[in-house]
Amino acid sequence: MNPEHDDETAAKAFIALADSLSDGIIVLDTASRIQYANPAVEDILGYSSEELVGESKLSIIPERLREAHLSGLNRYLETGERNIDWRYVELPGQHEDGHEVPLGISLNDFFFEGNRYFVGLFRDISERKEVERALRERERQLEELVEKLEESNERLEQFAYAASHDLQEPLRMVTSYLSLVERRYGDELDEDGEEFLEFAVDGAERMREMIDALLEYSRVDTQGDPLEPTDLNEVLADVRTDLTVKIEETDARIESEELPRVRGDDNQLRQLFQNLLDNALTYTGEEPPRVEITAERDGEEWILSVSDNGVGIDPEDTDRVFQVFQSLHTREEGGGTGIGLALCKRIAERHGGDIRVDSEPGGGTTFSVSLPAASDDG
Repeated sequence: MNPEHDDETAAKAFIALADSLSDGIIVLDTASRIQYANPAVEDILGYSSEELVGESKLSIIPERLREAHLSGLNRYLETGERNIDWRYVELPGQHEDGHEVPLGISLNDFFFEGNRYFVGLFRDISERKEVERALRERERQLEELVEKLEESNERLEQFAYAASHDLQEPLRMVTSYLSLVERRYGDELDEDGEEFLEFAVDGAERMREMIDALLEYSRVDTQGDPLEPTDLNEVLADVRTDLTVKIEETDARIESEELPRVRGDDNQLRQLFQNLLDNALTYTGEEPPRVEITAERDGEEWILSVSDNGVGIDPEDTDRVFQVFQSLHTREEGGGTGIGLALCKRIAERHGGDIRVDSEPGGGTTFSVSLPAASDDG
């Protein structure tokens, strides 16, 4: 075989390949003189191959960027680091407004006929830089949004605190005077008067419950305990103890399979289960309440389902039930403050999960809550 023929064949193959690429390619000798430039160079830098060959590479680099270029080349020679981002290269001639374009450069070297040459492959990375800029702007906007949400939560908590303390005082006064009216003038009131007084007392009590519930809702994020491995069997046992009287009064049967350990706030999860079970025992049909609690693993989460045989929920209302003050039942029907399920949703979200409902009128209801599995629970 003829080595010279082989070198010539390899050189022709290299040039044919380089000429077909959309990336710019420049070949330099050890004196940094340009020996070859493919057609893509003109599209990117604005110099034709004829203008470049024989010239020093430094002649096409703006003076203010030459030091960075030499630094990158020296870094390649010393460490073998091939890839660098060349800050900006001016495009002469075709951009009279001084437009600049960022380039991504990959360096390499080879020996041909006993001589060492360097190959610089580069491409216009304007689009990549624009994406990076857009991502940085997006991150900045998200940081601002998070900050605003934190401020909003803080204001909400401050409002709820004021509602709890500042509003409860006049509410207690109203309740006290109503009680005083009942004691002093109860015998003098006719049937309508007694009914009016009963409505007033009931309204004051309902307002107190709503204020307390709003305070609890506002403090889910700021007053919660750290999320730690929590045994849901123990949580459920505590809830059943708290609901003992209601369970006996309604002749309810609550069945549960073995529940997992999750990463959670013990107190908040107790509140979540208590709200769901209390609803199941309240909104019942003609039959005694029957509640079934199950758990299913889904990747890094557990899906806890609480199913009942109650009156059910119209599908059109399944989103509304998780909104604050959106009770679907009147006071006479056992409706509460309208915060219980909203509180459940906020607790689930604080744990990185969610809650959804599947139901239809007369067909019972299933609430499904996703919670993160405990890290030590394989």
